[in-house]
Amino acid sequence: MSLEHSFYAAYGVELADADWLVVSAGLEELRRIGGRDAGGEDVGLFIVAGSGGPDRVIIGLAHEELPPGVCRPVRGLTPPSPERDEALRAAAAVLGYRALAEPGWLLVHDWS
Repeated sequence: MSLEHSFYAAYGVELADADWLVVSAGLEELRRIGGRDAGGEDVGLFIVAGSGGPDRVIIGLAHEELPPGVCRPVRGLTPPSPERDEALRAAAAVLGYRALAEPGWLLVHDWS
């Protein structure tokens, strides 16, 4: 088994003590009933693995991979919007989880 690194920016919120399987099933249910933000985007699931410890779970509405050797200004990422923020807060509440912080761009280093 080999390990793969990825680095990306995700616009979303990290969920406290989340079980990614439960979150995944809940997001599927939201999609089924039409739970989207004002721009018609589905709330997505991001699982962040590290070198030990539990995986971290993020729900988000946008992401961008940041490959090695790239330097990108944060202001160049899609700007936040009240509609996206509300969609993320609502999704976290419907899923029964507490967001660890307000929605925003999260820089993620995944090792899986």
